[in-house]
Amino acid sequence: MFLNENRRGKCGCRRGRPEGDNVIVNPTETVVNTRTNTKVVKTIHPTEVINVNRTVIRNENFYPVTEREVNETVVENYNCGSDINNPRCVRSDSDNNNSNNHHRCKCRRKH
Repeated sequence: MFLNENRRGKCGCRRGRPEGDNVIVNPTETVVNTRTNTKVVKTIHPTEVINVNRTVIRNENFYPVTEREVNETVVENYNCGSDINNPRCVRSDSDNNNSNNHHRCKCRRKH
């Protein structure tokens, strides 16, 4: 921007530069001065600590196994008739009544 400074002031005299000088005015430079004030805000974060004393009871179960053998003898009595060459065998009634499968002799005592 060019200014003509050949104007007269209130007193009537010429002010400014001699005629023929041109003045260039640049845009206004803005300077920002920042003043920083620091304020402290204290924030409290309470913490609770719980100490746990734990007892673990471990139950261990054992199942020992023993093994044994039992020898068993079963006696069965059959009535096969009188003909050895042509037997007709039928289980004796005394064996059907005896659930323990014990042999009984004629004396009727268990052996």
